[in-house]
Amino acid sequence: QNCCEDLKSIKERLEPRRRHAAMQRMGLRALKWPFTSKEIEDHVQALEKYLVLFNTTLQLDVLDIVSDAEQDRLLEKLTYAGDALFNSYENEQRHRMCLENTRVEVLQQAMEWTADDSSRCIFWLKGPAGTGKSTIANTVAFRLKAGTRPVATFFFKRGHGDLAHVRKLIPTVARQLSADSPLYRQAIVTVIKKEPDLGRSANFREQYEKLLVEPLRGLLHSTHDHIPFYIIMDALDECEEERDLRKLLNLMAKTDDLPQLGLKILVTSRPELSIRHGFEGIPSIFHRNLALQDEPRSVVDKDIRTYLSHELKEVQRKFHLPAEWPIDQDLDTLASKAGGLFIFAATACRYVGESPQAKPDLRLKQICNTVTPNKLMTEELDQMEGIQGKNDEILKKDFII
Repeated sequence: QNCCEDLKSIKERLEPRRRHAAMQRMGLRALKWPFTSKEIEDHVQALEKYLVLFNTTLQLDVLDIVSDAEQDRLLEKLTYAGDALFNSYENEQRHRMCLENTRVEVLQQAMEWTADDSSRCIFWLKGPAGTGKSTIANTVAFRLKAGTRPVATFFFKRGHGDLAHVRKLIPTVARQLSADSPLYRQAIVTVIKKEPDLGRSANFREQYEKLLVEPLRGLLHSTHDHIPFYIIMDALDECEEERDLRKLLNLMAKTDDLPQLGLKILVTSRPELSIRHGFEGIPSIFHRNLALQDEPRSVVDKDIRTYLSHELKEVQRKFHLPAEWPIDQDLDTLASKAGGLFIFAATACRYVGESPQAKPDLRLKQICNTVTPNKLMTEELDQMEGIQGKNDEILKKDFII
């Protein structure tokens, strides 16, 4: 800005408009030089300083580009489970987001927790298999990401290599957070420069401390505008190494300043004994729990019916069935038979509409007529065994996951 003002002043004095207006009308120009020797010397020195400043700025820009490339190279030293991300291709095949106007109360509580700086730093969403925990986690992650928040996700899956273990959890989280926060990125790059093998061969405790906790502590003390960081760990019970699972929960329990780090962690899981014991070791002021099985059954049934209506309407369009299909009575029957489990509803919809050889309307009637409500799920599935052909056995297995 100063440079522009100086150049403008010089220009105005070199091209006077008023002082020599009369001479200009006569076609004459003033011959008097508008600057003294001292002024010329001052202006030359000032312009030389601006030139040095411009050259330095350009050089710094080039260094920044080189620095970004160097940072990327260092971050690649962190082992990375790309399929664990909520928006990965792998996860997209397994989990969807909540339909509009479903799981409203649960999502409202979760999103209010993310926005409340004074809330507890850990939110444990627990519930039996099939109650929609992963779908809720997926939706929360999508909303946080859409709001440009620093968010990292890790969706566990038993029997799926890296997704069934915690050994790549912290490096994967660190890589994601570094993409969303330049300050955090610089902090962990500094750490990796000192310890290049930290993200590959270091033990879990070291990774937790040096790649997550210590960088966040540094940011807390170095900036007044500290935005929250979010970590979503879905299906923690699907981690195959119970010892490492206990270690993770124990580390969180022993991080005394966890609430002050600006870190908010959403965990979903079945309420299995090892996980319950782990959370019992975490101070109650650190976490809050929400049990999906405690939701009013009427609310859950309504959401399941909405889901069934949406999915079966897709089947109706795909197979060119009558516009009134499925009828309300069948939707009510299926919602009741689901027993509060979204996995039952999802598998029933796949069974009805995914086989090109079968007739969806007949399959829907078979489920509604042969699976007796208010029985144990295993009994209902045994009845369905006669309905499904050999090629559909995988759908039956999905019911009992």
